[in-house]
Amino acid sequence: MVNPNRFIHNHRHELATVALAFACIVAFVAGPQATTAAPPTAAPAPTPALTARVDTARGTFRITLRVAEAPISCANFVNLVQRGAYDRSAFHDWTRVLRQSGGPSQSFDPGYTIRREFSAKLMFEGPGMVAMQKSPDGQRAHGTQFFVTVKEQSRWNLDIPIFGTVASGQAVVDALVKGDAITQIVIEGDPAPLLQRFANELAEWNTALDAAISQAHLPALRTVSNAPAAGGTPTAPIAPSAPLAPSAPVAPPPPSAPPGSPRP
Repeated sequence: MVNPNRFIHNHRHELATVALAFACIVAFVAGPQATTAAPPTAAPAPTPALTARVDTARGTFRITLRVAEAPISCANFVNLVQRGAYDRSAFHDWTRVLRQSGGPSQSFDPGYTIRREFSAKLMFEGPGMVAMQKSPDGQRAHGTQFFVTVKEQSRWNLDIPIFGTVASGQAVVDALVKGDAITQIVIEGDPAPLLQRFANELAEWNTALDAAISQAHLPALRTVSNAPAAGGTPTAPIAPSAPLAPSAPVAPPPPSAPPGSPRP
């Protein structure tokens, strides 16, 4: 019978060679798998949360801007807000379906339109949907006219682009009547990443907007730089102008038949 200890002692060099060869084979087989393994995918950067606070003669309501679903519409709206396009404007249309504002004036044409954006997550299933009116040709979205719904209007699904939802204050929206003023709109959150994403579009929109304001003989809008400052840090937006003192609440008109549903 072979003594194991003596066998190992007499053949230790051979055994070491075999062990080294086995280790090389294992390393050779495992090596390509280790080198070809895909690196971990970095988590996508979260979309910054943005809210628009709308101060009106009847109170305040807040809009959650749906940046993930409608980034172009949100960038356009934020730019208009920062430039003061809606300050002291009014809701010029009131129906059983919506409350609509056009910006500097009821029939104001900003000189540009934007692409319509649609998402299955945003449908006219009830009140509190914030959307851009369609352009006159029906193919794109108006540059400034937005409205807020006060009831379901599913016939507009995937036809009129929704870019926000009322987060709070729907009762204020419901109480608005034609002619009620927007004192101001304030963006809550950091819009810099969104605005930098659409810097080229912003430059085109603002050029057309300034020309339209001048042609309509309206007061100039605020100047806001959305371009990054030196070192990559975005410049701080100009603070909004001081709000007007809110008007005393106005009693709603008698429940006479309101205008028929609009055809955006």
